[in-house]
Amino acid sequence: MIPALFAAASIYWDLPVLLVVVSLVYAATRHDRWDKIVSEALGWGLRIAVFLFMIGLVLYLLSTYV
Repeated sequence: MIPALFAAASIYWDLPVLLVVVSLVYAATRHDRWDKIVSEALGWGLRIAVFLFMIGLVLYLLSTYV
């Protein structure tokens, strides 16, 4: 039971890593200086996180409405 629980929850540990990596790579393709890269990556990471949260909220509301 416990290994199955960890196996099912392991996909959620990848989400923050993917957010950081995607944000940094996107910012690095647009800027050359590290201060600009980090500030752009923080902005993109925040926007992606809010977007995913809103999708999760809509899906949760739709699942509880029915």
